Amino acid sequence: MSRTLPPNPLTDAQTDGAPLPLVAVRDRFSDWLFQKALPFWATTGCDGTPHELALLGAQEHLTLEGEPALPPFKRVRVQARQLFAFSWAALQGWEEGVSRAHGIFRFLLHAHREDGGWARTLTREGAVKDATADLYDIAFVVFALAWYGRLEGSGRAEKLARDTLGWVHQHMATPNGGFLNWLPDDGAPRQQNPHMHLLEAALALYGTTHHEADLALAHTLYELFRTCFLDPVTGTLGEFFTKDWQPVPGEAGQWVEPGHHFEWVWLLGEYQRLTGVETSEPALRLASFATRFGLEPETGRVRDVLTRDGSVLRGGSRLWVQGEALRGILSRDRLDSRGIAVRLAENLLDHYFTGCPVGTWVDQLDAAGAPAVTKIPTSSLYHIITAFDALDLAAKQATRPVLPKL
Repeated sequence: MSRTLPPNPLTDAQTDGAPLPLVAVRDRFSDWLFQKALPFWATTGCDGTPHELALLGAQEHLTLEGEPALPPFKRVRVQARQLFAFSWAALQGWEEGVSRAHGIFRFLLHAHREDGGWARTLTREGAVKDATADLYDIAFVVFALAWYGRLEGSGRAEKLARDTLGWVHQHMATPNGGFLNWLPDDGAPRQQNPHMHLLEAALALYGTTHHEADLALAHTLYELFRTCFLDPVTGTLGEFFTKDWQPVPGEAGQWVEPGHHFEWVWLLGEYQRLTGVETSEPALRLASFATRFGLEPETGRVRDVLTRDGSVLRGGSRLWVQGEALRGILSRDRLDSRGIAVRLAENLLDHYFTGCPVGTWVDQLDAAGAPAVTKIPTSSLYHIITAFDALDLAAKQATRPVLPKL
């Protein structure tokens, strides 16, 4: 039996008789998330019998009608993201998330290989379909285990997360820093994206354990960002690199994503909060570029892909990009960011969470703002929840009473 979250007294804060815009949009977002989205993904979005809905984990994706599409595979990254989603929801007091998190965790364990690595995909029933060790997937496994550990409480999940990171260091580390994209290695360009999520996972694990040793990887990945990922001339974040961490030739070397810029802005703020390492200068550079060139002034949407000079390479707007922009903008803790944040949140509510089955989303808008989708991806809930979490924190901070100085 699910329950509604208790009202937050901070939401009653008003200006001139009306709720603060940040609080008002947070309240709308909260209602959609807890009353519509989470109940839908805890039922239709979970796989198994009616009595054991998470027996087979989470659905990979849905049709545009909101029905399970039932492809013959399940990506481990999707299972891990839903394990995080339901763990987070349960920790917020949404009781139905507890059983779903436990069920998805049990299903996810089918992907844990005997050698300590993790497979990339499973069949719908849980057999290993592709045993490739993919750094991106593994990062989300560690991230999910860190959050599940806060819910489950026995220490099993944290140990599994640490063991997994040890396996990554042993088998995927490279002489020039960082890690392989996957094993077996096919020689493809190195990517910053899985390293970004590995940093997120390391910070989440430390947030669970509070053990200084769990920050070691975070320090290493921050140095990789500072010395290799961030271009000192343009202030942009590269995506594809050679083995010695130089931008690859051609268009791929010029490819930058505002969504990842904003994601790093949040990560740098979180890293600074947890470690005391000053990161405001690179965070400001990333935010400035992404806001100046990525944010469409007419619509308030954030573009998908640019070049390092700010030219538009792909003009559509994915849902996840809007969520990460909201998270990154709010992490700057500036009054002038709140208006942008409100518009980003309203865009999600009015253009991405509408025109689709209740509790689901339109994952992609084209350059003209029209839906450009063929499915409803389960994986987007991770971005939605992290965006809401940042919005909720900012709304609470905006309404926190200022105590007089004594």
